[in-house]
Amino acid sequence: MKSIFLTGISSGIGLDATRLLIENGYRVIGTVRKEADKQNLIEQFPENLDILIMDVTDYEKVEKIPEHLYQILRNQPLTALINNAGIAEPGPLMYLEDDRFVKQIEVNVMAVRKMTNTLLPFLGMKEDFAHAPGKIINISSISGLFNSPFNGAYCISKHALESMSEVYRRELIPFGIDVIAIQPGPIKTKIWQKNIGTLERFRKTEFKSIVDKADNMIMNSEKNALPVEVISKLILKIIDSKNPKSHYLVHKNKWIFKFLTGWMPTRIVDKLIWKKLKGGDSYRPV
Repeated sequence: MKSIFLTGISSGIGLDATRLLIENGYRVIGTVRKEADKQNLIEQFPENLDILIMDVTDYEKVEKIPEHLYQILRNQPLTALINNAGIAEPGPLMYLEDDRFVKQIEVNVMAVRKMTNTLLPFLGMKEDFAHAPGKIINISSISGLFNSPFNGAYCISKHALESMSEVYRRELIPFGIDVIAIQPGPIKTKIWQKNIGTLERFRKTEFKSIVDKADNMIMNSEKNALPVEVISKLILKIIDSKNPKSHYLVHKNKWIFKFLTGWMPTRIVDKLIWKKLKGGDSYRPV
């Protein structure tokens, strides 16, 4: 049985991808942070699921993952590593607390590098590897291509992840390990819902008018989001494909997004964003 290592499987993309992969005959080795999440998953998927309780930023536990994999895989390889775990810390860069900014980078960038480096030997980066090399799929974001105000820390982390994906893919060519980035636009997950109400702490800053609209912006983005199954099906397609693309942009209006990022002058985009921000609460990151 082919095995997939998937981080952050308690909800959202990770949870639904776990479901679809198991339904299609894969074993999933996933990470969660809470015992309650583990028990809930065991009830849903009693077979072909191994769960490690850990925070992806706990590097001591990350370094111990190979011990678990040797027992689980029994000399078999990983078919893919999916770096899915991530967080979002919204707020104006001027006032976003240093510890929150650091946490954003730790989870979305540094932990991905640590996890990838730890699992590379199971994907094909060792001299005596006698199996087909595996794939690395990084769940990036449209925010790795487009910079939205008051979403800066998240955008910065995803831009870094885009760069990391490119670098790894080019460095790992001699080993046959492919690296693919999925760049979703708004998806129906809890990542942004968790931030409803959290921008209240910026109300006494110069950005009060934006804070007043923040929750409505988040909810508006959720209304226009694609179902999480779209990403799960894409993950399965990439894993099963012999020649996947290096990047997959997932967005309801791809052509508008590509026009904004590739053709429209940056200064005009700046003005359009602020026109929407001033005009009401209908603004949402692309």
